[in-house]
Amino acid sequence: MSPLPIPAPDPLPLPLPPGTLKALLLVTFTLHLMAVNLGVGGSLIAAVHAFRGKEEDRDLVRRLAPLLPASVTFAITLGVAPLLFVQLIYGPFFYTASVLTAVPWLALIFLLMAGYVLLYRFVGSVASHAFRAFSGILGALLLLGVGLALVNVTTLSLRPDLWAAHAAASPHGLRMNTADPTLWPRFLHMVAAIVAVAGLFLAGWGAWRDHAYARRAGLRWFLGATASQALWGTWLLITQPKPLLDLLLNANTAPSLSLWISIACGALALFMAIPASQKGAPAKDVWAPLGLALVSVLGMILLRDQMRDAALAGVGFQATALPHRTDWLSLGIFALTFLGVVVLLVVIFRWAAQPDSSEPGKELS
Repeated sequence: MSPLPIPAPDPLPLPLPPGTLKALLLVTFTLHLMAVNLGVGGSLIAAVHAFRGKEEDRDLVRRLAPLLPASVTFAITLGVAPLLFVQLIYGPFFYTASVLTAVPWLALIFLLMAGYVLLYRFVGSVASHAFRAFSGILGALLLLGVGLALVNVTTLSLRPDLWAAHAAASPHGLRMNTADPTLWPRFLHMVAAIVAVAGLFLAGWGAWRDHAYARRAGLRWFLGATASQALWGTWLLITQPKPLLDLLLNANTAPSLSLWISIACGALALFMAIPASQKGAPAKDVWAPLGLALVSVLGMILLRDQMRDAALAGVGFQATALPHRTDWLSLGIFALTFLGVVVLLVVIFRWAAQPDSSEPGKELS
């Protein structure tokens, strides 16, 4: 049996200990994902409500639209750091996967640009009361296509056993990682999570602004998307390679603990959101399911990292064994830059969330 074609790690030592880089990866990826949930999921929700065309939906879209371009902008900006950390730690796997699927990977840039343009057209139409829902829906779908390109590279990077066959079948990098049965359930699991968290953010905004329709609509999006995870999550679970599936089903492992805590928090959030979504429910009922769902998301982010390490450990790779030499100057510059971006994010979102003085509107219940 020939050895797997895994490139050697970069001979240069890491600029920080692997554990520190992993912690930074998880923090920056979490912030990136929250911006993606609001920007991409919020765009899809806003476009669907614009398509419905009722006055209460139009009012909701007018209030939600100013947040969307800033959210996508920060999703892009905050996505740079975790991508760089992945390249530092898992470079031999990430770069190989991106080369093997070069065309779908490079298509990410064009999908992002087209989706961004259509999102701005949609937000501009809302400002002019034209409500071009089609441009919003298409823009959101193109942005979800960016997620598919990322999932494609991620799944292939974890399967060195598929690389040789993939290269032989598509030597010019035209094919996606369709030989991996986890590709589509992982993507659909991600889409449902994006919509669910975006719905919760909308519900939280509705509770904060005393906008009863936004609160109920957001919770209903959350309920529908989270309920669908019973299908996508189960599909993703049963398509895992046997060693990883055994790891998840063994109650004594850290990944299994992360999985079942996340599922329990998500299920509890789902059941608590049902009465909170009813007409006349108090606004404060939103906060418990919102908090539980965010705990579930954090657990899934941790689980994702644990499963990546477990998958690569099966081919002899240990991130913690990589050599390093601490560069404190680079760490300080990164910390200051990251803090500045976070402060800017808070300022912009506080500005975008202010009521429009030129559009008095009325709170619809």
